Order: sequence, then C-alpha cells, then structure tokens
Amino acid sequence: MRIRMVSIIVVFLILAGCNDSKEAAKGQFDLKGVIQEVDSDENRILIEDGDVGLVWVTLSIHGKIDRYSKGKEVVVWVDGGIDTSLPAQAKALNVEIVK
Repeated sequence: MRIRMVSIIVVFLILAGCNDSKEAAKGQFDLKGVIQEVDSDENRILIEDGDVGLVWVTLSIHGKIDRYSKGKEVVVWVDGGIDTSLPAQAKALNVEIVK
C-alpha cells in the first residue's frame, strides 16, 4: 500500500514538472527595450535593453518581421540564454510589442 502511494506521488511530481515551453513564456520576460534596427534578411531585430545593452534577437521561423519597426518598445522571452558577444545575441521564444 505504501509503495503504491509513493508511486502515485512520484508520477504526479513528474507530470507537474513537464510543461510546454510556450506556457513558460508567460512568466517574467528576459529583455525589455526599444527596437533600434530591423534586419529582414536575417529575420532579427536589434533592441537596446537598459540592463544588457544592445541585443540582436532572432525571431522564430514563423515570426513575422514586418510587425516590428524602429522605435517600438518590446518585451522578449529568450529561448536558451543570451550570448555575450558585441552586440549580444539571443533567440526569441516570444516577443510582444508594448507600444
């Protein structure tokens, strides 16, 4: 009986730990800044974040680059980490236009 109860608890913990990466995007964003440049050829935007500085953010294959223009403020959820190059580089999990 005790082994069965422990097994059930373990299964619930494993299932609770499995989540969709898009759901994780609804948490705290990684970058917030103003778009400085739009690179349509590489499907990326250059934003200036107050903490990190300039960051090239590559959109997903399905990301519509024509939505973005210089001067718009955006928040970005990063897929993975931010590469420390100059300027920094990151792959976007999600990008939302603030204003």
